[in-house]
Amino acid sequence: MLLRKGINIGANGDAAPASAPSAVANGGGELENFARGVLEDLAKDNLPPLPNYYQLYFEKALDEKSYEFRKAMSDMIEGESSSEDEKRMRMERQLQDGFGVFKEILQNVATLFKNVSNMTQISKRRMQEAKAINNPGAVQNLSLALNNDLEKLTLALNSQAIVIKNLYAKSAKILQEVKGETIYDSQYGIFNKRYLTDQIRAEIAQIGKFNHQSSLMLAKLSAKIKDRISSEKQLGLINRTISKLFMKTSRRSDVVAHFGDGCFGILLKHTDEQNASRAALRVAEMTNGSHFFIADQEIKLEICVGVAALSVSQEAETVMVRALDAMNKADAEGKVFEVASSEEGEKTNG
Repeated sequence: MLLRKGINIGANGDAAPASAPSAVANGGGELENFARGVLEDLAKDNLPPLPNYYQLYFEKALDEKSYEFRKAMSDMIEGESSSEDEKRMRMERQLQDGFGVFKEILQNVATLFKNVSNMTQISKRRMQEAKAINNPGAVQNLSLALNNDLEKLTLALNSQAIVIKNLYAKSAKILQEVKGETIYDSQYGIFNKRYLTDQIRAEIAQIGKFNHQSSLMLAKLSAKIKDRISSEKQLGLINRTISKLFMKTSRRSDVVAHFGDGCFGILLKHTDEQNASRAALRVAEMTNGSHFFIADQEIKLEICVGVAALSVSQEAETVMVRALDAMNKADAEGKVFEVASSEEGEKTNG
């Protein structure tokens, strides 16, 4: 599986292998033998074992295996794949941009209508002024005709405004419905909490099938650093920097998301609690090496991290609460990270 450039925050610098399902594991490591055979085929054709080449030869060799083996591999791959979600994220970003443009057009139309209404008022004042001029009858008739035309225009625009208002309300409702289904956080350019929650649920289901280990990591800017930043704009800039660092250091199989209020989550698939702790330490060390200059003061970033192992006996929300509690405890005690150790909710120091 492809790795993002930067520090690999997975287990021991490598993605931990999944526990193979029984249909694949039977027969003395059939999955391992299959993977080794793919590498041998690449070597025979003098091709480097790059991800794209490996995937091509992997799929080619998979076609020659039994139905049971292909089915088991399909179940494993389906749980790991995120390409469709990334496409959906890009689509939603475009959709949201399109609604933003449409909203701006409606605002311009509203301004135009307001200007025309002002012109109607001006014409009425001019009509009053015309009464003081010689031959007022002609002037008044002209003003009345002009006013009548403007009133007709105003009535038409009022009718159009009602239509526009209804369209705007309809589009706003559609946009709200889309936002309720989105997986993308436009502020930080990563996944949102809703998507992270769904992925945790899906990963727990995968753990139930294949008996591997995965962990959740939550991180945020430490309170003592956050308190030194008075500007929301500057705080947003720092949080965006943290989110970018997390993206650069995550594996492609990991899920990086905005958990909410400047807290970021990373779902570490196939990473046990011990290696997740190492990942938390590496992420903290990398982030804490960054500096910001705000006004005349230099601010060194510090984050706090909470880690919780996923369990088939717990709901996704429970796992998130355990990780959140661990993160807040690390923040309160001035630690780099804290690990939620047990399903009973006890914590151990990181």
